[in-house]
Amino acid sequence: MEQHYDDTFLARWLSNKLTSEELQEFENSKDFIKYSQIVEMLDTAQVDNFDVENNLQATLEKLNSTIESKKKKVIPLWSYAAAASVALLFFVYSFFFTEATTIYTTQLAEQNNFELPDGSLVNLNAGSKLSFEKSDWKNNRSLDLEGEAYFRVEKGSTFAVNTKDGQVTVLGTQFIVNSRDNYYNVVCYEGRVQVVTANNDSIVLTKGKAFSISKSVKQEYQIDDIEPSWINHISSFKETSIELVLSEIERQFGITIKGKENVKTSLFTGSFSHKDIKLALQTVFTAMEIKYSIEASGDVVIEKH
Repeated sequence: MEQHYDDTFLARWLSNKLTSEELQEFENSKDFIKYSQIVEMLDTAQVDNFDVENNLQATLEKLNSTIESKKKKVIPLWSYAAAASVALLFFVYSFFFTEATTIYTTQLAEQNNFELPDGSLVNLNAGSKLSFEKSDWKNNRSLDLEGEAYFRVEKGSTFAVNTKDGQVTVLGTQFIVNSRDNYYNVVCYEGRVQVVTANNDSIVLTKGKAFSISKSVKQEYQIDDIEPSWINHISSFKETSIELVLSEIERQFGITIKGKENVKTSLFTGSFSHKDIKLALQTVFTAMEIKYSIEASGDVVIEKH
């Protein structure tokens, strides 16, 4: 069960002011281990450019200034230490947990390009999330991905991309990984990658080779492109489920397509530009003989046959 604490709980814990019942409940919770580790790091950490004594003193002085401005309102002495402890605990948590984990996200109709600590380059497609431990990157080039990304990896130690559908490992190459609901796709544009699925199936892909899983159906195929088209704001498909194509339209334009249940199961081959929603809809829907209308909000409604 999730624990809920009031605003003074951590301060009272740090100052040994919890009741025996509160302390017992806290020690039996999952949170106790996490906060105990933070306090342990506080005792041993050596953080550059952070003067603990001076910052504690500044915190106390600020508290004192606030008290003076309120006509010397009397506050118990333990409150000073508790407030200072909480401020320091917040810094340690922020430094070790926020700074260590780097997270990149993209919203609908958005892409993000960035460089990893080793110089490897990443293009993150719309509606995606990527995270990694920056502090240990030199020894562990491993990322967690939700969505789709294109990687151009610098040579070095093993580079791993982890998703809910499987893991892709390389030494230095160019490839994409796409892991979304009911769809997993890996394409190798240069070098060699190894794919290990969540079911422990292992596939090795070389330049021009690709592997996908759509609704539990596995497929190996070839490509002719030298890079993914979506980094140039064009989504391309080859014998792809129309459901996935519609989801990509929603993602790239930030709209909702209603009435998907009215679309017959079929495969789409073609592409659409991310720059013009009306042209994209016409390109896909006309080719698939899908009747639709556009609402004032910009959302799309697929009509029943």
